[in-house]
Amino acid sequence: MIKNLSIASGRIESEVMPMEYRVTLANLPPSVRGFVFLEEDGVPRIVLNANLTREQNRQTMEHEIRHIEAGQLTDPDYNEYEEGTT
Repeated sequence: MIKNLSIASGRIESEVMPMEYRVTLANLPPSVRGFVFLEEDGVPRIVLNANLTREQNRQTMEHEIRHIEAGQLTDPDYNEYEEGTT
């Protein structure tokens, strides 16, 4: 279960299609930097590890945004799990 510690939202400005996203800080295991998934309403939710530094979370958020921009959240053949890096 994810306990929301902080919630924010943002917008990706893209030439193809702008997209909204939501961000949550949660107490995650040390091996998990973060992840992204589509919520029921179709808006991506980025979950970041609240136990990491601001810089580590910035890097993880950039990584997760790249997944969103690449359309990987709606690709049924895509599956990524990178322990310690996502």
